[in-house]
Amino acid sequence: MKKLGFIGLGMMGKPMARNLLKAGYEVTVLDLNAAVVDELVSESAVRAENPSQVMDRCEAAITMLPGSADVELVVLGEHGLLSSIQAGHLVIDMSTIDPMVSNRLALQIGAAGGQMIDAPVSGGETGAINGTLTIMVGGPLAALDRCREVLSAMGGKLVHAGNEAGMGGKVKLVNNMITGISMIATSEAFLTGLKAGLSMETMVDVVRASSGGTWVLENHFPNTVLKNQHEPGFMLDLMYKDIGLAVSLANDVAVPVPVGALVRQVYQSGRAAGLGRKDFSVVWKQMAQTAGLGAENADWPERPKTNCVRGATGSEELFLF
Repeated sequence: MKKLGFIGLGMMGKPMARNLLKAGYEVTVLDLNAAVVDELVSESAVRAENPSQVMDRCEAAITMLPGSADVELVVLGEHGLLSSIQAGHLVIDMSTIDPMVSNRLALQIGAAGGQMIDAPVSGGETGAINGTLTIMVGGPLAALDRCREVLSAMGGKLVHAGNEAGMGGKVKLVNNMITGISMIATSEAFLTGLKAGLSMETMVDVVRASSGGTWVLENHFPNTVLKNQHEPGFMLDLMYKDIGLAVSLANDVAVPVPVGALVRQVYQSGRAAGLGRKDFSVVWKQMAQTAGLGAENADWPERPKTNCVRGATGSEELFLF
């Protein structure tokens, strides 16, 4: 499998497509942003005018798009991928979308003789640039085996989440729901402590070494909240979308998720304040203002030299973008 298509050259898609070019694949690209397409064409990519043309020129088409509606349009719309699907064609959707949509599109592509897997990613822009993404695949194992080398050019870890398209999205939504809730919970607790007279350093020192330690506290707070740096990152708009998809999934399987639903409202308030394109940690600022505190914070203390924080077992925790 050497001829690939890549549709969606945004913050994540562009470096992912570039890594495929570096790995020696022939890549046909498509995006609404002509300047980005021009940039990759100058690096040996081939330009396409529509998704159908992408599919005509490749064995596997990769999509990396903002949401379910975008993927449906690229697959099912006029001059969509489906119009050119032939036996043996593979569609790899690396977007984070509604798992039910992934499954439905896979059935339609299968009926036309092709295959589709969903393969959302974690690791953010840095992982996309470095080719170290974690990729969660939903679909037949045989389909994953067909494109394993392709995915390995973009990611350092592949996880087969299940035999149906949409299973990759489901496991990503589980993780992102936990992360989104953890950001709000950590912010609420620390703001309470600050207003009650505690120093940030004292709280961090205790929580890091105690049961309240989380990935968000250990990894995300130091680089965003405590540096007052909220550029993407993982945009608040995307966290709002993903928690909404997670809540919808929970409703589909009859699991009550009142905390998830409330947390989504907090992110919605950030979007209403015009913060949607900032890193999702920017909710700290809004919550601090509501609590009557300034956005400035204490310096982040040095990591404790003890081995008692989360992750001490050597297991690696993931944050899914």
